[in-house]
Amino acid sequence: MKKYFTSLNIIFAIEIIAVFLAVLGVAPREIILIWTGLAVFFIIFSPPKEGLWLVLASIPLFAALSISDSFDTLANWRILTLVLFLKVFWRRESLAEIKGYLKNWRRPEIFFLLLFFLLAASSILVATFKILAIKKLIFIINAFLLLLVVKKLARDERSVLEIWQALAVGGGTVIFVALIQFLAVIFVPLFDFWQFWAGRVISVFYGADLAHLLSYSNTWFAYYSSAPPTLRLFSVFPDSHSFAMFNLLMLPIFLSLALFFKNEKTKKRFFGILTALALLSVAFSGSRGAWLNVVPAFLLILFLLRRKIEYFLTAKVAWTLILFVVLFVFSTIWPPVFYQFQAWQKGEGFSGKFSFFERAKSISDADELSNKGRLQIWRASLISIEKNPILGVGLGNYVRVLDEKVSAAKKGASAHNLYLDFASEIGLAGAVALVAVFGLILKRAWFVFRRSKEEYFKFFGLAFGIYFLWVLGYSFFDVVLLNDKVLLLFMVSVGALYSFEFSKK
Repeated sequence: MKKYFTSLNIIFAIEIIAVFLAVLGVAPREIILIWTGLAVFFIIFSPPKEGLWLVLASIPLFAALSISDSFDTLANWRILTLVLFLKVFWRRESLAEIKGYLKNWRRPEIFFLLLFFLLAASSILVATFKILAIKKLIFIINAFLLLLVVKKLARDERSVLEIWQALAVGGGTVIFVALIQFLAVIFVPLFDFWQFWAGRVISVFYGADLAHLLSYSNTWFAYYSSAPPTLRLFSVFPDSHSFAMFNLLMLPIFLSLALFFKNEKTKKRFFGILTALALLSVAFSGSRGAWLNVVPAFLLILFLLRRKIEYFLTAKVAWTLILFVVLFVFSTIWPPVFYQFQAWQKGEGFSGKFSFFERAKSISDADELSNKGRLQIWRASLISIEKNPILGVGLGNYVRVLDEKVSAAKKGASAHNLYLDFASEIGLAGAVALVAVFGLILKRAWFVFRRSKEEYFKFFGLAFGIYFLWVLGYSFFDVVLLNDKVLLLFMVSVGALYSFEFSKK
């Protein structure tokens, strides 16, 4: 029993309890602030790998610190990742390692990354709202610190596996909360669920302002012309799109762990179930961008299968894509059943008509309200890029593109396209640099797939490449890669991908 009652497990258990009590309203939100202080103390005085494990497993549980009534949106991960970074890199030799990266600026991945950050920082000069620009730059750098920590600490196979398992704890938490949502709306009216989640859960994770906004406007429900709305799963996220992308990025982790534990039936089955639930979560997120962009992933996997490149591993990933399609079709059966439960709550019967694929078919409907709004925003973005091609309108200043007030930034004003968003904010060169970075990450995934000795690392390179291509396609329709929890997971995954030097042949 002693191996379970470690300081790491205790501090993580306290976090779960603290968040749970705050959400239920049993304890004030300040309990998160107290836990954050304990976590800072733990990270400083514990081995770096234990501090990293705590941060990674806590990604879905990170909450907003209630420092004052007017300032309650600072996510505690920003403090913890900074403390962890300083803990890992405080030694002189570690700082020399960072200088070594800068000296190798001619390496493509370092060159384009530095170019992206340079242009993002330069765009502050032209930004109308400079505070917004500085805050967004600090936000991205803050998350990037975690990538450096992972690359520093993941020096051997065991370390990478520990990172995967820590992420799997967080990924399992996200799915568990989504299942609670799924079951809750069977017994609770949608409006009551809506108000509870906005008022209690969102306020703890993201602060009072966003809780107020989501209490009357959100993307938590799918609407139909001839039937009542249905819930779109979103778990601990403020929207269903972030939830879908988080699951897409978790899938390579679940798949790789299932392969690693192939000789341990219980663990293999456990990670297999998490894989299926993650795919089902993407289907039940109701995100049409996520549904549509399985196509590029399918095309790439078909190409690899046809070329018979590592056929056994490639076929495993192909089956997950096929499973997603099956689960997507299965998810269309749920709405009529759900309506019966909702009608039962009210003591009524449901007699409306429902087209199973009504939401999916709306992808191609240019007159559909969401599609129409997105097309108008894309048009405004292209006009802005034409007017400001060099440094854009300034990082974090997308509200200028739409000619909106600064308050719209807090409501999530964006281009609904990651590439147009950055091209609008930091200029065409900055967007090209970002796309180049993404391309080099795909190249790295291919390198790991083709050159790794260990089967499960090789598989991780393949699975990450396929699912990252899915994410890149998805990013044509949304900017949720910049959701803090999604961005942290992405940084950790990329950090692990670039830690595979020891696996070269």
